[in-house]
Amino acid sequence: PPAPRLASTSSTVTGGAAAGGGFFDLPPPVDSSSSTYALKPIPSPPPPAADPSTDSAREPKRMRTGGGSTSSSSSSSSSLDGGRTRSSVVEAAPPAAQASAGASGPAVPVVVVDTQEAGIRLVHALLACAEAVQQENFTAAEALVKQIPMLASSQGGAMRKVAACFGEALARRVYRFRPAPDSSLLDAAFADLLHAHFYESCPYLKFAHFTANQAILEAFAGCRRVHVVDFGIKQGMQWPALLQALALRPGGPPSFRLTGVGPPQPDETDALQQVGWKLAQFAHTIRVDFQYRGLVAATLADLEPFMLQPDGEDTDDEPEVIAVNSVFELHRLLAQPGALEKVLGTVRAVRPRIVTVVEQEANHNSGSFLDRFTESLHYYSTMFDSLEGAGSGNSAAEASPAPAGGTDQV
Repeated sequence: PPAPRLASTSSTVTGGAAAGGGFFDLPPPVDSSSSTYALKPIPSPPPPAADPSTDSAREPKRMRTGGGSTSSSSSSSSSLDGGRTRSSVVEAAPPAAQASAGASGPAVPVVVVDTQEAGIRLVHALLACAEAVQQENFTAAEALVKQIPMLASSQGGAMRKVAACFGEALARRVYRFRPAPDSSLLDAAFADLLHAHFYESCPYLKFAHFTANQAILEAFAGCRRVHVVDFGIKQGMQWPALLQALALRPGGPPSFRLTGVGPPQPDETDALQQVGWKLAQFAHTIRVDFQYRGLVAATLADLEPFMLQPDGEDTDDEPEVIAVNSVFELHRLLAQPGALEKVLGTVRAVRPRIVTVVEQEANHNSGSFLDRFTESLHYYSTMFDSLEGAGSGNSAAEASPAPAGGTDQV
C-alpha cells in the first residue's frame, strides 16, 4: 500500500525546548503495534495445484542464487511533501520462500526511515549536547556528538548543512580542539566575492538597503546638495539604486556626495577607491553630479567630525543635507569601551537630517552557552532555509520574513 502522507517539516528551530531543565530526552521509539508507520507483511496467495502435464509451461521463472536456493525481494521508495519527508521500505521474502531458502542466509530485515522523526531527534541531540557541554559533562556530550552525524545524514537541504556545521563546532568543544585562526585563508578579494554572492542569493541585505534608501530619498526631497556618509560601504552595492532614484526625481537630480568608510585591506590595495570609480562611472552614465571620498579606518571610533565635512568652505547659499547610514557596523563597537559613545558624538557633530541604522536583533554574544547556541541554531537554520528557497527559484518577495536576527530594523 502507498506510504501514509506525513506532515511537512520545517528546518526552523525554536528555542522553546531549551526552557526546561536537565537533558533533552530523545523522542520515544515508534510503537509498531499502533503507529501508522508500522509495516505489515503482505500474505502471498497459495501456490496453484501442480499439474504434471503443464509443469514446464506454467512454472514461473526463478532467480537461482549461488547456493541453489530461491528467494524474492522487492523494494520501493516514495518522496512526500516536496522531498522533505521520505520513506524507504524494504520487503522481505514471503515466509514460504524463506522456508524454502533453508540455511542460505538470514531473512532481510524490514527497515523504515522516517526523516521527520530523525529531524526531531537531531535537534534534540544538538541541544542536549550543548547543555552537556555547558555543564562540562563531556562523557554525555561525547556520546551525543557521535549520534549527530548519523542523524544529520538522514536529512536533506538546509537542515543537513546546519547540523553538520553545529555538530563540528560541538565536537571541537568536546575534544578541546581549537585551531588558531588563519586570516590568510580568506583574502580581501575572496571575501568580496562571497559577499557579492550572498547579496544576490539572500533577500535580507537587499531589503535593508531598499528600506534605508527609501528613507534617505524622502529626507532628501527638494534638496539640491546632498551628502551620504556610509559607515560600511564594502562594494557600494547599496548606492546605484539611490543614484538612479535621484536621477529620476522631478526637477532633476541633486549634487550627490558620498563618503565611504572601510577597513584597511590586508594586501594594501585601495579597495575604497575602486568602489568610488565604479560609482562615479555609473553616476556619469545617468548624469548625476557625483563626488566621492573613501576613508580607511580600522574602527569607526577613529573617525573625527572634520573628516566628514566638505573639502572646502561652503559658499553655496543652500546648505548640504547629510544622511548617515550604518548597516551591520555599530555592533562591532560594543567590545571597545567608549567606542560607541565616541561614534555617536561624531554623528551628532555633523548634524545629519537622517540616520539609518540596520542591525541584528539576535543576541549571540550574551547569556549562557546553551542560550547562545540555541539562538544561533535558530538564526542560521532560518538563514539557510532562505538560501535554499532562493536557490529553488523563489523571488525575494516570496521569501520568508526576516528571522529573529535578520535585517528587520531600519
